[in-house]
Amino acid sequence: MCQLFAISTSSPTRLNFCWERFTERGSAQLGNPDGWGVCYYQDNDVNIYREPSPAANSPLVGFLLKQSSQSQMVISHVRRSSQGDVCLKNTQPFCRTLAGKEHTFAHNGFVGNAGQTDLASNWLAPVGDTDSERLFCMLLARLEPVWKGSEIPPLNVRTKIIQQFSDEIRPYGAANFIYSDSATLFAHAHRHTVEGDAVSTEPGLYVLSLSDCYETGSKLTAAEENEAGVSVVGNCLAQTLIATRPLDNRDWRPMREAELLCIENGVLV
Repeated sequence: MCQLFAISTSSPTRLNFCWERFTERGSAQLGNPDGWGVCYYQDNDVNIYREPSPAANSPLVGFLLKQSSQSQMVISHVRRSSQGDVCLKNTQPFCRTLAGKEHTFAHNGFVGNAGQTDLASNWLAPVGDTDSERLFCMLLARLEPVWKGSEIPPLNVRTKIIQQFSDEIRPYGAANFIYSDSATLFAHAHRHTVEGDAVSTEPGLYVLSLSDCYETGSKLTAAEENEAGVSVVGNCLAQTLIATRPLDNRDWRPMREAELLCIENGVLV
């Protein structure tokens, strides 16, 4: 199954990825060989890197391991294809510009008929062939009316729209997704997907929130970082991490089905 990962921090940090370890956490037999992507937010802009090839063999991943951008918000996806060819246009995270902000989206699962609704805005036509990108376009179509001018809509307004959208698509399949509008990181949990794209009863996402993480001894050892596949370089007082599976032995909490988290500057809001 695909793997999702995101982090929000209180100050810009560098996130290192050991992709071979990270991808191994998908399927012990099949892995997630159908592409990978990661985006790093910097103010209202975003650096995004995607390849439709295995992350474990990518020279670009090796480069980012040492030279990734400093960022307060990172979203990552490792793909096992369930719909659409293995190609760049079907590789996540997806990104669109709305009201001068970069919006990004990554999804794990398969949602069938819910993704077939016609989209009124031409700019929201999907580039690729996946249900995931179509869900992203549908979500942006719901959000577009409240994004007017340069002001960010109130959080409660954005959250209500995202929650209503999530409630509508869950009956059609697994709907675990991470979405950012540059200001807020949103994580919606459904249920774990299994081989054949069925839906199990296991949690679809886990969350780990840390405060004063470098002052309370919560920093991972080198061995733990290698096992997790991720590490944070730089000091920050707050971090919140989201992942398909716990990445280390710390106290990750399984998100409840239909739970929607809103995260800003490393803090759950």
